[in-house]
Amino acid sequence: MKITLAILSGTLLAFPVVCTAQSVQPARSKKTVTKAAAPAAKPVEPAAKPVYAELTISELVGEDANRWSDKMSSRAAIGGFITQISKSEEGDTDVRICENPKIEGMDRARCIVAKCIPKLPCDLPQLGHPVTVKGITRYDAKVGTHWWEIQPIEEVEK
Repeated sequence: MKITLAILSGTLLAFPVVCTAQSVQPARSKKTVTKAAAPAAKPVEPAAKPVYAELTISELVGEDANRWSDKMSSRAAIGGFITQISKSEEGDTDVRICENPKIEGMDRARCIVAKCIPKLPCDLPQLGHPVTVKGITRYDAKVGTHWWEIQPIEEVEK
């Protein structure tokens, strides 16, 4: 029993020393690390110009917004006449473009809405003048609207 008690006492006394010895990290040598030369930067290639599907207002309006056809594109170039320009509360410039400059009101079968946003301001011609707008096609299905849009306008051709 005395031997067991002596071994147990020795183990308990040695336990903190063993734990401390395991947690000590070996000293690291401070060598100077040389960085490898950075690889030469690749030349920046110019971004590819977006491709716009050239559509008439009738072609765009005739599309079913729920069944996107192969001839449609996410970007389109649409030509027509400016029949209204207004500013929205969000700071956008709303432009109604119709097939004929004499169309009054929003005729969903012969007009679209195009929007200039503050980040991409537009230089628009006056009311009644022809224009071609290029941008992203969307279908606005809010209550009371249901018409095709170009939003935002990315380019204007007078």
